[in-house]
Amino acid sequence: MRGLTFQGTREVRVADVPDPGIADPGDAVVRVTMAGICGSDLHIFNAGEAFGFQPGARLGHEFIGTVEEAGPEAGVRPGDRVMASVSTMCGECGFCREGKAYACVRWSMFGWAPRTWRHGGDVQGGQSEFVRVPLAATTLHRMPEALAGEDREASLLPLVDVMSTGWHGLTAAGTQAGWSVAVIGDGAVGLAAVHGARAKGAERIVCLGHHPDRLETATALGATLVIDSRDDEEIREAVREHTGGEGAHVVVDTISGDASMATAHACVRAGGTIACLGMDHFMGKVPGINWFDQFTRNISVTGGLVPGAVYLPELLGLLEAGRIDPAPMLSHRLPLEDAAEGYRLMAERVEGVTKVALQPGR
Repeated sequence: MRGLTFQGTREVRVADVPDPGIADPGDAVVRVTMAGICGSDLHIFNAGEAFGFQPGARLGHEFIGTVEEAGPEAGVRPGDRVMASVSTMCGECGFCREGKAYACVRWSMFGWAPRTWRHGGDVQGGQSEFVRVPLAATTLHRMPEALAGEDREASLLPLVDVMSTGWHGLTAAGTQAGWSVAVIGDGAVGLAAVHGARAKGAERIVCLGHHPDRLETATALGATLVIDSRDDEEIREAVREHTGGEGAHVVVDTISGDASMATAHACVRAGGTIACLGMDHFMGKVPGINWFDQFTRNISVTGGLVPGAVYLPELLGLLEAGRIDPAPMLSHRLPLEDAAEGYRLMAERVEGVTKVALQPGR
């Protein structure tokens, strides 16, 4: 079969890779119908060897598709339309039972560094024609029948990661109806946080970014104010003016570097919460927290890695009810064979490109 592979710094290639099969009774094999290129995939693209990637490693952790084959304990059947968690989850350990699947004792991430893979054989990558999914009974989630058609895939794929990640930040920060939310970053996770804030009933939603086309999308997804500025004082004044002079109850920082954290402190109100969802720290850019501001204004800091598929039932319910539809986040759809071009478009932040979806078999 064909699958996307890492080949070195800023080089990926679709190549022939081994066909997956059932290796454990809890496995399923999924035929991928749509896979996403994530912002975190670009960290691998730019510096994969620093994360332990070797040439030939398979990529991709956002995918949906149809069950092709299933082991006797997989909990799914051939023909089922499914969404995959970005990482495996056993559903049985103490962390899974607490909704903290990011700490599952059998956690492994699809398309990630080999040292984190606990399920035998090669690391499975979602940007491929087929994927072996371990612990399928809890790692896969069936699509509701009303949403299972391929015409709804653009609405479903963002739920797997970016929408779940944005929702995680908002949820961890305790976002409530009537509150004000500021989102730093106009990438897919930022747009997801904007859209999620609207679904949670936020009254004022500010999106900060530097791409006019993405800020336009942010407005369509629920932002009540967009700001294109790098001046924290200017941002502070704009946010305070928009929020009755107080600042935002919740700031979702989708970059989480030094500069964005300083901006978060400029936006947040006293007693508010900053949710860090970005991955700059993976590149050694550990954000500094203004501890004086945190202490004197009682600022909370939360966020972190999304807990697998924990939010999918809730998000699917909102999608089915028409309260969310993240399809506008997918700006481009390409066949799998054009995956390298998709990575280039996202890495170079080409105008009009927000998030690229790959469609194997197209």
